Amino acid sequence: METHRLKRIIVRVGFVAACIVSIVFFIFPFCWVLLMSLKTPDAAQSIPPTFIFRPTFENFREVLSQGAFLNALKNSIIVTFFTLVANLIISLPASYIIARRRQKWLSFGILFTQMAPWIVFLLPWYIIFKKLGLYDTYIGLVLVNLTFMIPFTIWLMLGFFEDVPVEVEEAAWLDGCSYTGTFVRIVIPLVKGGIITITTLGFMGVWNVFIFPLVLSGYQAQTLPVLVYGFLVDDSLNFGPMSAAAVLITLPVVAFVLLNQKYFQRGIALGGRK
Repeated sequence: METHRLKRIIVRVGFVAACIVSIVFFIFPFCWVLLMSLKTPDAAQSIPPTFIFRPTFENFREVLSQGAFLNALKNSIIVTFFTLVANLIISLPASYIIARRRQKWLSFGILFTQMAPWIVFLLPWYIIFKKLGLYDTYIGLVLVNLTFMIPFTIWLMLGFFEDVPVEVEEAAWLDGCSYTGTFVRIVIPLVKGGIITITTLGFMGVWNVFIFPLVLSGYQAQTLPVLVYGFLVDDSLNFGPMSAAAVLITLPVVAFVLLNQKYFQRGIALGGRK
């Protein structure tokens, strides 16, 4: 018995230690960037790095005072908002119909579209957008984001719609509710957890996407990740403002996830079980 108890203690200690190491591994880069954003230019570039210093918010003031940052912030908000709204308008009815019609071949085709690396489409998109006048526009970036958001949303939401009992819809039809009314008033509230999950994942993906805006936009539709990349190609690299901009970009994502944490965790658990 003592040997068995000792083994259980060792396993638990090992599990906790592994969790701590994993958390530190993923949290350390963000903590490092946060520290860099609070340092003066000399302290930020000192080697070896200093961990005891007087914090300053001058880097944040410098970034927020730039018109380029505010313009990129506006662009990111617009592109993210319209991408998420358009994605839900298109994907939810499509996923519902596929789930109710049991179109397994179509769901497989949607999954197949996720297998191709998105970067191979950049050159065709660039040429097409240049021809159609969509280069460096909100519409162009929204369309590009939808190409990977729609298949992912449909595939994830299939399980949630399949879990809704058909009897609930039939009861609504008997009460005189239309098909559209049943979908909006009955079905959508029942899959709220999945909608919040896909919206949270979509927000993180679209807000942080880098390669598409880098190639398909200029100054007019430049988003925040591209702006931060601009700090790396300047003649004089300044780690302080770059880190401050990175922290400001990350904060909306952290706040959005924390606000939806309860539904997000439940949606991920349900999606994984299906």
